[in-house]
Amino acid sequence: MSKIIIRHLTGSKANHGEEFDEKTSSLRIGRELSMDIKYHPDLDDTVGRQHAMIERDKNDPAKFFVKDLGSGNGTFVNKTRVNQSVPLSVGDIVQLGPNGPEFEFDLDPRPVGAMKATRVDQSTLRP
Repeated sequence: MSKIIIRHLTGSKANHGEEFDEKTSSLRIGRELSMDIKYHPDLDDTVGRQHAMIERDKNDPAKFFVKDLGSGNGTFVNKTRVNQSVPLSVGDIVQLGPNGPEFEFDLDPRPVGAMKATRVDQSTLRP
């Protein structure tokens, strides 16, 4: 089994990472103190108190899912709003609210064959 790695990209936790051991079966995300991944109660105000959850598949511990917990601002995976539990892959970007903090989901070690999505270099795109 793999450790879960959360790399915070934006918000009050930008440029910080969190690791959770291979026995972690779920991670609760929000602004409440009881959450596993805690966001700042004032600076990250698009994040709900109990916003989202990442869960390891009970039948296949190499697979993960993310779901919104009824937050007012929603949860997005790779810029798409999710309304139900959806698969989470290495390199996926989760955003908490439309302009809220983002983090990248990763595993260590990565499952065999798991590869980050190809990054599009925005500087080479023409208007």
